[in-house]
Amino acid sequence: MRLVFALLLLVTTTTLARTQPPPKPIDKTPKPRYGVAIKLKTYPQDTPRKALVSAVDAVEKGDTAYLVAHLLDPGFVDLRLNDRVKQFEANVELELSQQRDFQLANRDRFAPEDRLPTDRAKFEALIQDRSRLLAFRQVIRDVEEKLLNDPQALKDLRKIMRDGAFTDEPGGAKATHPDVKDRVLYFRKIDDRYFLENRQDEAPKKEPGM
Repeated sequence: MRLVFALLLLVTTTTLARTQPPPKPIDKTPKPRYGVAIKLKTYPQDTPRKALVSAVDAVEKGDTAYLVAHLLDPGFVDLRLNDRVKQFEANVELELSQQRDFQLANRDRFAPEDRLPTDRAKFEALIQDRSRLLAFRQVIRDVEEKLLNDPQALKDLRKIMRDGAFTDEPGGAKATHPDVKDRVLYFRKIDDRYFLENRQDEAPKKEPGM
C-alpha cells in the first residue's frame, strides 16, 4: 500500500510539474525615468561613443528631457533633482491642500476617483510626486541654460564625438581630443549602458619642448 501511495504521489507530482506554465522571461528593458520612456534604438548607449552621439543628437533635437533622464549620469541627476525638490515641496503642499479642501467642500462636483486622497501617507506621496516632476523640469531648464550660455561646450562634444580618442577606465570610459585642450570627457557604465558623467578633470599638460 505504501509503495502504491508513493508511486501515485510521484505520478501526481510529475503531472503537476508538467502542467506548470514555463516561467516568464525577465524583462530587462530599462524603466521610464521621471515619466520619460527609454528609446534605445533612437539613442543607443552600448558604447561610450554611441552614448556621446546620442547625447549630441538629443541636444540638437531639443530633447533635453531625454538627455537628463537617460543619458546623463543618473546618480548626478538624482542628486541635483533631490536638491531641487526641497524648493517646491512647501508650495506644492499648499496648492494640493487647497485643492483637496475645495473638493471635500464640494463632493457632489467631483467623482470619488477624481478627488485627492485624504489618507496622509497617500497625500504625502502625491506631494513628493508633484514636487519631483517640477524639480525634473527645473533641472531640464538648468541644462538648457548651461548649453545656451556655453555654446563652445556643444562644439567640443561634437569634435570628440567625430574623431576623439576613447579609452576604457575603471567603471566606465573617457574620451579626449587634441583640439579640446585641457579637458577629458568621462563616462560611467551601468549594466550595459554608458552615461555622461558630470566630471571634467584637467588633462595632464605637456612639458615645454615635448
